[in-house]
Amino acid sequence: MPNQRISKKDLDELLEVDFDEDAKDSFLKMTREEQLMAILGIQAYTRSKLASLEKRQIDFEKDVHNYRGTRERKQNLHNGDMQDNTEKIAKQIKEAFAQRFDFWVWFRDRVLPTVIGVVTLGILYLVFGGKLP
Repeated sequence: MPNQRISKKDLDELLEVDFDEDAKDSFLKMTREEQLMAILGIQAYTRSKLASLEKRQIDFEKDVHNYRGTRERKQNLHNGDMQDNTEKIAKQIKEAFAQRFDFWVWFRDRVLPTVIGVVTLGILYLVFGGKLP
């Protein structure tokens, strides 16, 4: 198997992509070493492109991080308080729940004691000889 060449059928199975027939024929006519060098060249090119894309991704993430920091500092200067995004989200959630349950807190703290006081005074009035109109 050391000097075995890749057949056209093997190439078609491995590369399920439509390539130019002349390119396939010229690849098959190469020696095994030349085929290997071509494959390694393609692989090197692909790795180079991948490394370039990874570098661009890292640079992009750094830029996003720097931009976010700058934006948050500007927001904190305008708001006067130092909060990160997590604290801001927690504050918004807390305010939403406060609006949702605010009525009952107000009712419990303001209205209910007054109502209980009036009912208690009415009962005491009736108990100690008061008459209903």
